[in-house]
Amino acid sequence: MAEKKPLPVRVESVDTRELSIGAGLVLFSFLMPLMFNVDNFFVLRSLSRALRLGEKTDLMVAAVQLVALNSIRGIPHYVGAYFIGESVEFRIEGRGEGRSAWLINSLLIILTLQVTYWGIGEVHRIHYDFGLPAFLVCSFVLLFRRLDYQYIALYKKALLIVLFLTSFQFLDVMPALVGLPVGRGETSWDIKMASAVLEGEMVLNAVALVGAALFLLFGLLIFSQLKDENTLRELSFLREQNQAIRTQAQLNEMKNRTYQEMQYLVHDLKSPLTAVQTLVGVIKMECEMEQRAQDVEYLTRIEGAVEQMSGMISDILYEDQRTLVSTQSLLGVALAQSSVSGYALYIHVDNRVPEALVSANRILFPRALVNLMQNSAQAIPEGREPAIWLKVDREQTPEGSAVVFTVSDNGTGIREEDRQEIWGRGVSGRRSSGLGLAFVGSVVEKMGGEIRVCSKAGKGAAISIVVPEGGTER
Repeated sequence: MAEKKPLPVRVESVDTRELSIGAGLVLFSFLMPLMFNVDNFFVLRSLSRALRLGEKTDLMVAAVQLVALNSIRGIPHYVGAYFIGESVEFRIEGRGEGRSAWLINSLLIILTLQVTYWGIGEVHRIHYDFGLPAFLVCSFVLLFRRLDYQYIALYKKALLIVLFLTSFQFLDVMPALVGLPVGRGETSWDIKMASAVLEGEMVLNAVALVGAALFLLFGLLIFSQLKDENTLRELSFLREQNQAIRTQAQLNEMKNRTYQEMQYLVHDLKSPLTAVQTLVGVIKMECEMEQRAQDVEYLTRIEGAVEQMSGMISDILYEDQRTLVSTQSLLGVALAQSSVSGYALYIHVDNRVPEALVSANRILFPRALVNLMQNSAQAIPEGREPAIWLKVDREQTPEGSAVVFTVSDNGTGIREEDRQEIWGRGVSGRRSSGLGLAFVGSVVEKMGGEIRVCSKAGKGAAISIVVPEGGTER
């Protein structure tokens, strides 16, 4: 029988901000024993006063002071451990898409707490007892991590941890729990022994129980509120996603309807052009028979122009229509379409292979270049003189010779994390539909080409379209 291999675990994402805050809090916890201790919290003074005067009130004060001290010193490492555990998203492959390995996050939280307890003990020679209160707080933190309230602010999560931490710290000073792993610290034992001497065990138990119940109740109320808030925020996020999907569907429907109507219109234009071609051919034959050379020349030019217009209409009507066309011709169409735009004066052209031929749609490919130039113009911030370069060159690839069309600018650039997403439909960093770059990607894909992106933050971007040189018409 084959041995069952363990499922591989991978790190899906890391929230560096949350991880930094968590690590900072854990490091800060090493300073807490220096800043807060039984002396500057006057725990021992209140306890001594209670024994000296026989006052149970001072005993209660000493107990509350110890609870406050332990809670304050515990806040950084409990909250920090939770943030560290939550900052890393683990995934288990092979168990369905999106299966979160939350148990690994829980082990990371426990490991962080244990290492922190050990480190504080080594540095300050103070024993932090990992007893029942610590276990309860850790259990709550793990439960909170399991619920994955991703729409709740960090400070609200921290507040909830503080409330539960304070609630469970009251268990350390309850004499009724002596037999349990609770309150095994030196000062906790002193308070419980003093309660026995002063016959205040019942009162101390009652005060500790009320304190634990109050903070626990506050924590549960806030926990319930955060649960509702997370649900509402999640529903709001889903509504926004659904609205975006509906909007995109409407845009696609409008685009399809417009394209369909354009097809009908373009198809109707083919009929009169065919008639013109036929009439020109008949008249040309008559002129040739009558040897009217000048008229034949004019009619030949008209015939060529009609054929060119017919080909352009075919390129619009059939998206997959491709013709062998020179780079000079493609750039001429693209620049003609851009000539009415405000950025036309800032376009610099450098075509090093004007005679090179590519198999392209004579209408759609120039439109793709225009879209890139428009994006470049929009990426240039106000106050900076625009510079848009349209360069064409040849390069050798393993598949053969290729022509590279590059549109570059001196704009704000494209962030590294956005370079893959910008080609999706509906993705736009400006007030537009986000269809332009998706259109560019679609045109290049149909030509069997590829797109390259090079960018420097704040200095500009260069997008290159690499298509095979030559090819066939269809």
